[in-house]
Amino acid sequence: MSRTPPDRPGVAAVRAGGARPWLLAAGAGVAMALALPGPGLVPLVLVVPGLLRRALAGARGWRAFRIGWLAGFAQWGVAVAWVFIVLHRYGHLHAALAVLAVALMAAILGTTWAIAGWAASRLSEGLRIVALPLALAAFEELQRFPPWIFPWNPAAAALTPVPVLLTPLPVTATIGLSLLVFLAGSALDALLAPGLRRAGAVWLAVAVAGWSGAALAAPAFHPAGAAVKVAALQPNVPLESRWNPANEESIEDRVWRLSRRGAEAGARWIVWPESAVPRVLESDAAFRHEVEAFTRTRGVWLLFGSIGLGTGEDQYYNSVYVASPAGLLPWRYDKVHLVPFGEYVPLVGRIAALRPLVRGVGSFTPGTHVQPLPGPAGPVGVAVCYEVAYPSLYASEVVRGAAVLATITNDGWYGDSAAPRQHLALAILRAAEARRFLVRAANTGISAVIDPYGRLVTRLGFGREGLITAEVRPGSDVTPAVAYGGGIRAAVVLVAAGVMILGTRRQSGLAGPLRSRRREEAPCSKTS
Repeated sequence: MSRTPPDRPGVAAVRAGGARPWLLAAGAGVAMALALPGPGLVPLVLVVPGLLRRALAGARGWRAFRIGWLAGFAQWGVAVAWVFIVLHRYGHLHAALAVLAVALMAAILGTTWAIAGWAASRLSEGLRIVALPLALAAFEELQRFPPWIFPWNPAAAALTPVPVLLTPLPVTATIGLSLLVFLAGSALDALLAPGLRRAGAVWLAVAVAGWSGAALAAPAFHPAGAAVKVAALQPNVPLESRWNPANEESIEDRVWRLSRRGAEAGARWIVWPESAVPRVLESDAAFRHEVEAFTRTRGVWLLFGSIGLGTGEDQYYNSVYVASPAGLLPWRYDKVHLVPFGEYVPLVGRIAALRPLVRGVGSFTPGTHVQPLPGPAGPVGVAVCYEVAYPSLYASEVVRGAAVLATITNDGWYGDSAAPRQHLALAILRAAEARRFLVRAANTGISAVIDPYGRLVTRLGFGREGLITAEVRPGSDVTPAVAYGGGIRAAVVLVAAGVMILGTRRQSGLAGPLRSRRREEAPCSKTS
């Protein structure tokens, strides 16, 4: 009689799990994407860690890595699907290749979840309740480093539609609020799992106490000066028009018309979106004269962007300038955090032989100096487009005296997708962290004025031409998230690493005695 050979180690577990772990992992990723701005299904952020923990149940090593990766791939594949618009519509990449590029991007970013899943799989079920939230939050910080270089869509961004949930931000910073959200979701799921209810109750209490304590400790906003009326312009110039020299005059007419409307509405401070006018200030004397004539005759301040010129060959900056009623001021801000493969090509700047290959494409130079610019309400902390994803930038400017914040951008690349909403959410987080008013001028939207508590004072939706006006007040206090934000982010990463290392050692220490005990209890084999 033939005998069925026994399964190899692990095969039985794989068969027992079936498709369930993979479905749970994909569900966790999709739930995270749907919770973020765009879809904005806020409560779904709480189910993410529980679904991922259940998907990892019984998984170890490479299998846990793959399960975590699938969750991350699903999350990023859905959340940044708008990259297809950039590549296909404006990059003229074939649709199939654009889809492949989005998939590759999601695959690379998904490795953060893969590593988190692999590390957590080495721990006990009880320890995973806190280990997974720590790992996921830690990777929100690590994503700003290679190979990811994309600190986008933190979990805290899912809370921006409900500003009261952002109350702890000045104390916890964004990474701390993300950790509390993940921990609350993980603990709630543990309450439903036999054997984990007590641990779940403890960690839920920790999450609630952490949020409540930080909310109570969060400093209030104290105005440090009089209110100033600001106008943020939204010309809504299609990208296709900007590339046609025949449209330059009509684009300028539109921008100046909106600027005059802002001044006539009583605004003392006018903010243009990123590169609103296709002219280079430093090499165009006529444009400089127009800017100074406008601010002098209208008695207003103007914050605007243009291409800045460097001292070296082919050295250009994405720059921001200020003109006051006295004329153009001798300061500018050069964008520090450039968009990889959009404004620069990584490594090429350090390899002289490769520079000619990318001349004219991704050829900006990153700025090196962070300093607020003058403004009618006090010093202005500036971020250009993608830079709002970096909390350390505004923190550096606030420490140097920034009383209000501004960001200028052109989100027309992404169409009416989730991207402009995700981008706006980052600005909301920065305003609430720093307890500052923030003015956002976006060429195609969404332009907004955000108060120091993360609430939208006014906004203009995507794809609409116009301007928004509101009063902003300067602030002077420095929040813990600004003063110690770098330390908070480092602490989360180090604690996550420590929990993983100590938890793994503990598991290894227990594994030896358990194996010995099983051998002692095993019956003696019989021979015939």
